[in-house]
Amino acid sequence: MQKIGKVGVERSIWINAPRERVWQAILQPDQLVQWFLPPAMGAQMRRDNKGMLFVSMGGMDIPVAVIEVVSESRQLKSRSVPDMQLTTTYTLEDEKGGTRLTVTMSGFDALSEQAAQERLEPSSAGWEKALDNLKAYIDGAELPFPEGYVAALYGYRRASKDVFAVERSIWIDAPRDRVWQALTDPKQLQQWYSPTTPWLLSSLAVGGKFYIYNVETETETYTEMIELLDPPHQLVKRSVAKPPDTPKVIAWRLDEENGGTRVIITNSGYELEPESTRHPNMEQNAFGFGMALANLKAYNEGKALPYPYGF
Repeated sequence: MQKIGKVGVERSIWINAPRERVWQAILQPDQLVQWFLPPAMGAQMRRDNKGMLFVSMGGMDIPVAVIEVVSESRQLKSRSVPDMQLTTTYTLEDEKGGTRLTVTMSGFDALSEQAAQERLEPSSAGWEKALDNLKAYIDGAELPFPEGYVAALYGYRRASKDVFAVERSIWIDAPRDRVWQALTDPKQLQQWYSPTTPWLLSSLAVGGKFYIYNVETETETYTEMIELLDPPHQLVKRSVAKPPDTPKVIAWRLDEENGGTRVIITNSGYELEPESTRHPNMEQNAFGFGMALANLKAYNEGKALPYPYGF
């Protein structure tokens, strides 16, 4: 059962298990990871004593939400980070010898009308899959959706018939020109994106390329060609990939907002990948780009990088 309202999404499901069993599955990180994240990611989850929930992969802990227990075994709230914009409320009730779990996601009213409408349907579909996975996990059955859905659930995924993309955004307390320099000056790019590895730029023009020079092999690596340059508003690059990797388009958009800058990054091209890698890669990169934006924000605001070793 689902409802899509003006300011949020509500989804509920009946599970043939005691309320305490369902409560443990949504609260305990070692159980949550079993149904919430794609198994192919190989990630773990943990929660600290302040309620911060982390996804652990690639040697890094990525904060994804703050968990607050409202009523033991009956209700908890989860607020997405870093902006705390979306709130997910889990409510558990005894019903017919099992448990009725209702999930409500709110906070969409803080977005523009267009942005809210773009996120409501994917979030609703994401929660349908999430709760079906949860039910299967508790029943000891095979997960119906092992490919992942978290990126769609939080509005980080864009999919159409022909294009699959990951999109993340963040607000930065800095002028747009300042943020643009951090994205296009290779010396600044290194400071927040790859502190231990220098970037080079052939020319800041369409056809120019950002790349890392490998001294050992005397070759360019991680090459990205500039396809569109509209300072200080838009920068579009395409990665140069060798099979079996596929090229991706990385589009940065900078909008003035509330005296600062809204940065939106869209990473597309996943439709070129096989099904076996497409969805796990989109899920993983949704987290990765969130980390990159957190570093970009900290760098432009003169704060310590949350991920000082880069990506």
